[in-house]
Amino acid sequence: MEELSVWIAKHGLKQAEAAEILMVSRPRVSDVVNKKAAKFTIDTLVEMLSRVGKPVKLAIS
Repeated sequence: MEELSVWIAKHGLKQAEAAEILMVSRPRVSDVVNKKAAKFTIDTLVEMLSRVGKPVKLAIS
């Protein structure tokens, strides 16, 4: 979630612009920016990260 929030800020995107790129609603982007992790599944976060070209590595120990 932090990676997505940083990516949005780094690219100077408005929430509506980020929503279009991430293929989610603007309120969902607001939830990302405000780090409301409880509102997301792992699958949703992985999909959004994939859409912006961020690799995802899952480690279980």
